[in-house]
Amino acid sequence: MSKKQPIQKNLFQTVEDVIKYSTSSVEELRVPIYAPVKQLPPQSVAAKDFKKNNNVRIIETKWGHVEIRNRLLTQTHKDIMDLIFTYHKKRKRLEDGTIALYFSQSEISKFYNNEENENKSKNLKWFRQKMDEISDCRIQYKDNNGNEIDFRIILKKAFSSKENLYGIVLDPNYVEFYENGLSVNYSSKIPDLISVDSPLVKSIVRFFFTHKAINLSLENVLMTVGFPFPASARTLQNAKKTLREHINTFKQFNIEYNPEKEIFYYRGTDDVYINMPIDKKTKPLPGLDD
Repeated sequence: MSKKQPIQKNLFQTVEDVIKYSTSSVEELRVPIYAPVKQLPPQSVAAKDFKKNNNVRIIETKWGHVEIRNRLLTQTHKDIMDLIFTYHKKRKRLEDGTIALYFSQSEISKFYNNEENENKSKNLKWFRQKMDEISDCRIQYKDNNGNEIDFRIILKKAFSSKENLYGIVLDPNYVEFYENGLSVNYSSKIPDLISVDSPLVKSIVRFFFTHKAINLSLENVLMTVGFPFPASARTLQNAKKTLREHINTFKQFNIEYNPEKEIFYYRGTDDVYINMPIDKKTKPLPGLDD
């Protein structure tokens, strides 16, 4: 499966261009919409708190305030969205102005099971279940300037017989993150990122991709990616052990972690790009037939 080559563009003319050269919006990685876990068992503290709070997860970071409603999203859900943004076959603006992405379910779901004897129908059923969970989730976000937005990520989904591909329609309010804010292109890193076995490490790597350079303490990083605080001493020690065991994994993404000082150092990478919002003052150039 070929992946998109990262291209840095300072000024886009259409939101379709932004999405073409983006893997994710910056905002959704700086406020932890996706929890730093692979799944949340019903008996976990986070799942119990979510149910106790009427199926709402509230998180506050230095980049904003977010409320996740109806479903708890994890790094597995983010993996799927990253794969769709990276490997979709076609983008299309529909008649109502919404944007649809068309992709092959089988190609994307294979990232989670590459064995030759995989049960294809079971794998696709799992994939569609995860898509349903993303679609069910509703998110309320408030940035530090007081701006608020309520959105879903997937507005609707369907199979297109015309395209012979599965399609999702993005919520217009979610698309505004790409139109009016920063986005990031780390498509060249997707195969390596998806293969990382720790969801906590994945969430940290994704967060650092939203910066050109930054140093942060372990506590700040854990709070930013949505690690549950206050945490028990055992939970915190297990997390620190995981991070120590993945020092070389972090280096793959040009991230240095010093476990003695408990500090992360990131200087950016040559093939991860921050994309600027659309230049609304510049109109698209006319086509040859115009």
